Amino acid sequence: MVDLNFYIQAVIAMLLITFPPDPAKIVLFNSVIEKQGRARTASAVLVAGVVLVILVGATFFGRALLNLMGINLDAFSAVGGLIIFGMGAEMLYGGAPSAAQGKSVEADGPQEDSGLIIPLSIPLLAGPGAIVTAITISSTGTGLDASFAAVAGAIAVAVVVFGSFEWLGGLIARLSPTATSLLVRIGGLLLATIGAQMLMTAIKNFFAA
Repeated sequence: MVDLNFYIQAVIAMLLITFPPDPAKIVLFNSVIEKQGRARTASAVLVAGVVLVILVGATFFGRALLNLMGINLDAFSAVGGLIIFGMGAEMLYGGAPSAAQGKSVEADGPQEDSGLIIPLSIPLLAGPGAIVTAITISSTGTGLDASFAAVAGAIAVAVVVFGSFEWLGGLIARLSPTATSLLVRIGGLLLATIGAQMLMTAIKNFFAA
């Protein structure tokens, strides 16, 4: 019997850790498509597709790959939390996307496919936190239900990614630079908080094991 509550929890967890409506992600997306002259809809589909492939791949092959390399899941999560915290702190104090999120893209101009796939699709959306979340969900319980729940979460993320960049991106593109900077700082605070929480939880789980 399918545990509907588990599926709902999986979807919510995946959406919270990726948080596609984050203003910082949308600002970066807008910057890249503007400078590359890309169509908004096609670019949103590209990012959503890449994120979906990465998260589904992590669902079915992530834990096996980490085990093969001898990497502890909690240690992996701790590093991911540290990276996300650093990106958030840089955005919070700088008022612009962090270096890891494509600051050089804005300064030097993006190259072909840069910015949308790296760093936007990975690691900003489908980063260590999202990958660890997908692996953790798929490893919970027995049978295929857990994996299917993780896949449902990945699909939900892809849909929200498309909606955020297709519709919210158009709205944010009309904002003034001051309003955009404020939104980026708010997004940075959220990212830093998520990263710190991931880091502390991973450390706690690592030493409790």
